[in-house]
Amino acid sequence: MKSKIPLCFYPTQIVFVDDNPDFLDALSTTFSKQFNVQTFDNTDAALRYINEYQREAELVANGEKPKPQGDSDAWVKQVLTHKNSKRFDELRIKEVSVLIVDYSMPNMNGIEFCEKIDSPSIKKILLTGYATPADAVSAFNNNTIHYYLKKNDANMLQDLEAAINQLQHTYFNELSNSFKAEAIDSDTPFFADPQLARYFQESCESLGVTEYYYLTNPSRFALRTRDGGNFSCVIYTEDDIAEHLQILQEENAPKSLYSAIESRKLVPLFQTADGYYEPGMADATASIYPAVHVSGVVNYYCAIIADAGATEIPAIKLSTGSLH
Repeated sequence: MKSKIPLCFYPTQIVFVDDNPDFLDALSTTFSKQFNVQTFDNTDAALRYINEYQREAELVANGEKPKPQGDSDAWVKQVLTHKNSKRFDELRIKEVSVLIVDYSMPNMNGIEFCEKIDSPSIKKILLTGYATPADAVSAFNNNTIHYYLKKNDANMLQDLEAAINQLQHTYFNELSNSFKAEAIDSDTPFFADPQLARYFQESCESLGVTEYYYLTNPSRFALRTRDGGNFSCVIYTEDDIAEHLQILQEENAPKSLYSAIESRKLVPLFQTADGYYEPGMADATASIYPAVHVSGVVNYYCAIIADAGATEIPAIKLSTGSLH
């Protein structure tokens, strides 16, 4: 179970490199339903694809792609709704997060291949044979690779899936670290709270979420599912609830609205510029939703909310056991 929530997650590419086309076909068949897979049986072509594309993506990102500045809402909304959204979709789905490479290849071995990867962000998994564990351990210790597996192990495919998931998660946590200082309050506790991470992960799995982005005002994640559904996962702390209650009181909000939020059984998602109640809102009680209480480092009150136009929120099936 993952213990942190990255600021964002999207379907980056998982690249497989092996000189055996049949083995690549088998891997593609196994993993393409879950991951965005690209395969290469030629090391030179793979290196060109990875290194040249990553440079191109970096140039576009530095020159044109929206960056987080202050309020992360502006950044994420631009990413999700930019006029050139197809271009940004292509950037996201071509970005390589994890590389899986065979050790034994004709032109260069897998470790030599990994040493030629320009981007330090890409996570690398080495598939070894019988004679290479010592080399793999050495490459792991000097950070040339991040994981290694024996191709002949009975559980190789299951272990490889778990390793890809974990390293992809690490990739996005590291990406998030570069955004957090600019985009969010550094005191926000929930990005590293294991109990909340469990709730969030299981909610995403139940909905079939393939992409998400952190938003502020209020703190929430914009979720996109594999079937095209869009949801918000709002997350309130006790301090957040107290701030909403203070504003409701100052603005003479309806008593029923105040009582509902005070109960902590319902949380708001007001469609206003700052996310807070404003006098004269039409039917403000339509903007409050049943909350799930998650007890972690602090208390959290969370809700999964279908975006406007959705007719139904799928039931969230959490695993058995307490979230406390």
